[in-house]
Amino acid sequence: MTRTKSIALAFYLGAALAGAAIGVSVDRLAVRAQPRWYDRREMRTRVFDELHLTQAQRDSANLIFDERNRRDSTLMAPVRPATDSVNAQARQRFSQLLTPEQKSIYDHMQRDNAPRTEKK
Repeated sequence: MTRTKSIALAFYLGAALAGAAIGVSVDRLAVRAQPRWYDRREMRTRVFDELHLTQAQRDSANLIFDERNRRDSTLMAPVRPATDSVNAQARQRFSQLLTPEQKSIYDHMQRDNAPRTEKK
């Protein structure tokens, strides 16, 4: 490999590593500091607060959203095992790409996201 190609490769590798480091930093400082929108109760509370809903409106809205979630669960039940399998395979294949340090971070991220998949 020529010296020019080696320098270009080193530059691209350095840029990729710097981008990854910045991405992780932004995720940790900004993104994770935001409310977790995948937590239904937390999302509802935030929306209800921003709309300044009365307690009666909140109760009615909760009934609407709870019914929607029940109906959605019923509709999704037949395909959920298949989608869970596809997601598990993708997570496993992705995990195989990672270094041990990256895998540790990824496993931690999965644990942080576990409540999202458990809440219905």
